[in-house]
Amino acid sequence: MAKNFLLGLAITGGIVASAPLIFPYSLFKTDIESKLSALTNTKASISEISFHYSPKPEFHLQNVILDQAEIAQIGTIAVPVTFNNLLNWQSNLRDVRLERANFSRTFALELPKRLQPQGAEGLRIAKVDLLQTTVQLDKQQVGPVDGMLRFKADGRIDDLVVTTADGLAELQVQPADGEQFKVQFNAKGWTLPLGHPVKFEYLKLIGLANAQGIDIADIRADLYNGLVTGNAKLDWSNGWQLAGQLFGKNIQAEPLIQVFSPITRSSGRLNAEANFRYQGSGYSDLFKTPQINARFVLVDGMLSNFDLVTPLKSQSPTVQSRGGQTNFNTLSGNLAVNGSAVRLSGVTLDAGKFRSRGEILIRDGKLAGNVASQLAAGAITVSNQLQVSGALGAPELRSGGAYRPGTVVPNNGESKPASESASDIQ
Repeated sequence: MAKNFLLGLAITGGIVASAPLIFPYSLFKTDIESKLSALTNTKASISEISFHYSPKPEFHLQNVILDQAEIAQIGTIAVPVTFNNLLNWQSNLRDVRLERANFSRTFALELPKRLQPQGAEGLRIAKVDLLQTTVQLDKQQVGPVDGMLRFKADGRIDDLVVTTADGLAELQVQPADGEQFKVQFNAKGWTLPLGHPVKFEYLKLIGLANAQGIDIADIRADLYNGLVTGNAKLDWSNGWQLAGQLFGKNIQAEPLIQVFSPITRSSGRLNAEANFRYQGSGYSDLFKTPQINARFVLVDGMLSNFDLVTPLKSQSPTVQSRGGQTNFNTLSGNLAVNGSAVRLSGVTLDAGKFRSRGEILIRDGKLAGNVASQLAAGAITVSNQLQVSGALGAPELRSGGAYRPGTVVPNNGESKPASESASDIQ
């Protein structure tokens, strides 16, 4: 038994070593093109066929074009020289590899139809590995990415799995009814590639795609110890548009806000709901002009680099430049993002005896707004109005002076008893 096994290995090794002599592959070029054309339901042409011993014995089909170079072009199709592939090269191939393939969007969407088996006979491939594959989208392209195309026993596509180079994200695509595709995206420890490094502990998107776009019915993510759910729709039939809504619960606010504003930020637990819309001529500029409307509530936190309490201690005009902090029980409001402008409106801070309400506009990192604050301690109530200016990293709070009942604050900022002020007016 062992002798027969060793003899089989020796014969297989001899076949592999002498493959270029046994198979004068240049004479089979027309036949291989015919097989490839039948497999892809298109016209295939091969520039060159070569054989490589290292790192493992393989046939290489070089510069393969399907229909036209603008539709589908493959740098190399590698077919390993294995016992199975030698015996079944006309009917069943395994571990085929495509390198540097570039497909048009139309061709990629038509793959399930193009690879539909034509009858019981014909070439079958169990799995195709994709290396450095790109898909052309108008003037932009997606990729290059690596992936794996798997087939069912009857030759139909089972699924396409694409992974990022670091292995942290995976996209699975399966043919569905008609010309639709089931799409699922999974990621762990993944950073959002949109200019701001928001990092998800876990992210899952489930949707249905077609030639016009993707309808993402379910978004679920673990983000900074909190939960994000929602839905979205991506449409590329007329330019690119992405719209949807998100709901966040119990998110740690500080690491999230610090991504956008490292110095002036807030801690606490964040609950929020947001509607968003992005629009661009193509994928490359889709996220340049965000439109976001959100309602948020932070609980048990602290504003850093934004001290609203200290100005209440002086009845004279003051200018406070950056630094300090303000603790709160709740901080709530509305957030509107329109391109590079961020507007915070109806912002209410509640810290028990201390309360503030205001509106702030942030444009190109500059601040403009006002805040009204009040501190009530027993029978004593102190209030003031603040003008907010400066930069996001270095805000300035200007106060005309704190007001206490029984006094007025004239234009020069000096506090006087109410009786003196009345006589002066007379």
